[in-house]
Amino acid sequence: MWAPSIPYLCMFFEALLLLRAWRKRTLARFPIFYSYIAFVLLQSILRTIILLEYSWDSKPYSIAYWTTEFIGVFAGCSIFFEFYKIALAGFPGAGKFARNALLFVFALTIGKVLVTAAHLSSGLSGDLIVQIERDMRFVQLAAVVTLLALFLLYAIPTGRNLLGIVVGYGIFIAICVLNLVFLNRFRGAALEAASAIQASAYLFTLCVWTVALWSYRPAVAPRLANPAIAYPILHGATSEKLADTRVAVRGALDN
Repeated sequence: MWAPSIPYLCMFFEALLLLRAWRKRTLARFPIFYSYIAFVLLQSILRTIILLEYSWDSKPYSIAYWTTEFIGVFAGCSIFFEFYKIALAGFPGAGKFARNALLFVFALTIGKVLVTAAHLSSGLSGDLIVQIERDMRFVQLAAVVTLLALFLLYAIPTGRNLLGIVVGYGIFIAICVLNLVFLNRFRGAALEAASAIQASAYLFTLCVWTVALWSYRPAVAPRLANPAIAYPILHGATSEKLADTRVAVRGALDN
């Protein structure tokens, strides 16, 4: 069957990405991104070792799975600060504002979920971790859409590497959001299908990243006719789009 082989294929592509980056000396170009890939690879190896020793419905595997899943949600969020830092390197003021705005939205989401957990007798359960992941994925999707919109509207040079990472991750997050909404609605009956869909989406994303990061392609420096005018315009556009993101996130969390 195809589904059981997906985790092993994902580990292969993760190891390939790290090995290629090490050989081409590009680990320092995207340090947070590659650290995240390394974390996911180690997470997968740990889960596989425990699964070989115990069954998937055993307590040791459940603890390992949900603990690494919880840590992975926050590890995934850290990538976006690197995205914005690299993409807006030529506009440090706008980049700093964007990262602070993202930090605020992520903190707002985490705070909402922790308040919910405090009022539940079950504490940090599997269902709550799924809710955390769903809400955080929604914020991540909004951040990707905002960044891509800035790329398109203001012709910000990205290079094939960064664009491939952002587009690949954006596709994965979009599928995750739909998948988690689907899982939240149908619960246990959809668990197997949801897991297969998310694993397949991640495998596809790894293929996109492998192609995009096979060799380093630096972005062409932007040519601004008048930086004194262009910078305030970009800063204002970034502020407006991230404000829209905050409003959308608040609305989603209130529902």
